[in-house]
Amino acid sequence: MTPLALVFTLGLGLSLGLTPLMRAVAARFGVVSDVGGRNVNTREVPRLGGLAVALATLAPLGILLLLRGDLARLLDEETPTIVGVGLGATLACALGAIDDVRRLSAKTKLLGQLVCALVAYVAGCRILIVQLPFLGLFDVSLLSLPLTILWIVGITNAVNLIDGLDGLAAGVVFCAAGTNLVVAVIGGNVMVAIVMAALMGALLGFLVFNFNPATIFMGDSGSYFAGFLLAGASLAGSYKASTAVSLLVPVLALGVPIFDTLFSIVRRTLERRPVFSPDRGHLHHRLLDLGLTHRRSVLVLYLFSALLALSALMLSLGRDWTTGAALLLASLLVFGLFRLAGSIARRRGLPGSGWRGSVDGIKPPPDEES
Repeated sequence: MTPLALVFTLGLGLSLGLTPLMRAVAARFGVVSDVGGRNVNTREVPRLGGLAVALATLAPLGILLLLRGDLARLLDEETPTIVGVGLGATLACALGAIDDVRRLSAKTKLLGQLVCALVAYVAGCRILIVQLPFLGLFDVSLLSLPLTILWIVGITNAVNLIDGLDGLAAGVVFCAAGTNLVVAVIGGNVMVAIVMAALMGALLGFLVFNFNPATIFMGDSGSYFAGFLLAGASLAGSYKASTAVSLLVPVLALGVPIFDTLFSIVRRTLERRPVFSPDRGHLHHRLLDLGLTHRRSVLVLYLFSALLALSALMLSLGRDWTTGAALLLASLLVFGLFRLAGSIARRRGLPGSGWRGSVDGIKPPPDEES
């Protein structure tokens, strides 16, 4: 069995075993999701599934390093970076778990995320050189710290914000991790490929219990961990050479949560509301506003993720800025159309279209039968 298949299989098996255990623990201690408001779930669902994802991802990596085989020796020079990324992701997961249980303030969470990102930066996950389309290479070493922190914290929160429907965040991250894995394999970045394989196995096992109708949510512990690991791994070790190609590749791979976050920031700024204030204006909420069922909304966003992943791979393989830019523009236009359609639906008072309905107790469209 190849190392990639080994860590994927281990991650999958551990996730399948640990997720029901965490579901029972969360239910026993009352760590469940709220019903109503911006949440679309109509019943209480245990959280803390992210702890199972984190354990199922990190355990295979630890086992691999402890085996001290040829592959482990190959990764010796990258071990500090691996440990740094893993430690930062673990701390982010712990921060999210505390928030799942006690509900931390936005400022406290942001401060904690900054500390976690600093851990990864010290370990070697840094943006040093960036190539922009048509403009060439730029040495950003003087701005390395703020840019790296912004990247890691931004991706972490983007994944967190997209976690609004059963299986959505896990599926989107799975697709992005798969993109990173392929790019890493082609580029000879063994470390990143292994980390992504372990994460994909853990997420796939978790999705068995998280896809609609979900019996457990990953919570902030899972979205923080997965987002942090994606952001950190994309800059870690030898893969940091990819920043000399372009950060557009990981941006495209994570297009759904990134674009949704950008739209949310613009929307809240125009409405003169705090950037971190929760609402029901995210892309998945708009799809529900259009009358799509819970499951179909998730599948539509899976499709977007797959198309953006394809564009990222095309950009990475062919270095074709025109293709990447065209696909990016097309995705933005489609996202914009959904935003516009959702706004029109609310103004016309179509069924399931308004934020008021969700607050006043009107249920979202019923989920499909299996």
